[in-house]
Amino acid sequence: MDSVSRPLVGAVIAVGSTLVTDRVSWRRDTRERDRETLRTVGAQFLEALTEARDAISDASRSEHLPMAERAQLARASTSAQGVHAKQYQLELLATPEVAESARDASYCLLLYRDAVVAGHLRDDPECTQARRAFREARQKLMTAMRSSLAPPPLKPLRGKPQARSRAVTRCRNLGQLAGRGLGGG
Repeated sequence: MDSVSRPLVGAVIAVGSTLVTDRVSWRRDTRERDRETLRTVGAQFLEALTEARDAISDASRSEHLPMAERAQLARASTSAQGVHAKQYQLELLATPEVAESARDASYCLLLYRDAVVAGHLRDDPECTQARRAFREARQKLMTAMRSSLAPPPLKPLRGKPQARSRAVTRCRNLGQLAGRGLGGG
């Protein structure tokens, strides 16, 4: 290589490595922003479900109110909290498992609402069964959301298991030689 091509090759390598580093950083930042957006939309949906459930529960406890008024309170609960709009937002961003769990939780909430609209009070078996089904569906949704929001697992070391084992042993030995006791024995 002549004296002109060496600096040129060095510059190309430097620019290439900078581009690769920037691309990796951009992908990591994008994934983190997407995860944060999903976390926010999911929390808003769970909040809407909970607020609507509370309003339905309040209606089911209001024995002193006429049945028609309790029914109206229960009917208004889902729209007042924007349950369906927030569900659709979540479904656009979430994994299929989370989207399905969101639909199930909304459906169970509507069954609970319909039990109250039908005139059942909180301690009636129909109301109790619907409330428990909603609670289970919401718990399933939260589990699916936690799973989808978890950071991706670390990639395993590449290579043969024996090579990895030797590398770990070397690291432990180096740690012991340095007096740090990193290998534990």
